[in-house]
Amino acid sequence: MLVTQPASANSFGPTFADNKAHSFFFDDDLSSGQRNGMDWARKNSLAPTDMTTSLDSRYNNQVDVWAYATWNPTGDQKNWYAWTTCVKKVSGSSSKCDQFTIVFNHKIPHSNYKSLSCHEIGHSVGLGHASGKNSSYSSANRSCMRGNPDHNYYANHDKNHINGRY
Repeated sequence: MLVTQPASANSFGPTFADNKAHSFFFDDDLSSGQRNGMDWARKNSLAPTDMTTSLDSRYNNQVDVWAYATWNPTGDQKNWYAWTTCVKKVSGSSSKCDQFTIVFNHKIPHSNYKSLSCHEIGHSVGLGHASGKNSSYSSANRSCMRGNPDHNYYANHDKNHINGRY
């Protein structure tokens, strides 16, 4: 009997990193769980792709991803664990982003900051949300870009998107 996996495609874009070197700055207002989750995901989820990562000890305008937390989210963000925003596009480009922010919502704690950080970093390199539940997929096709249950890594499909772009 042949068993097929459900469709698992996720979108790529509309914004993505300007190059394969992805530098991070972690603000002092991150909780230890948020900081550790970001650092773990940077090293263990993103670094195994063609992307390279580094961690800056001070903020500067060359940092690709500035991660911080807030107690005062607005609008729909009040209901989100975290979100990723392109705050500075490459001049003349509608899709390449020079700098992203990843903002954690202190008011809604998450049980797995490795998975949440993997997910938000994924948005900073162009990955969209994946459909379905991880429980419906084999290990290689589970992704932090979908839930149920949380997963700490990118699916092979996600890695192919990343490696194809960078």
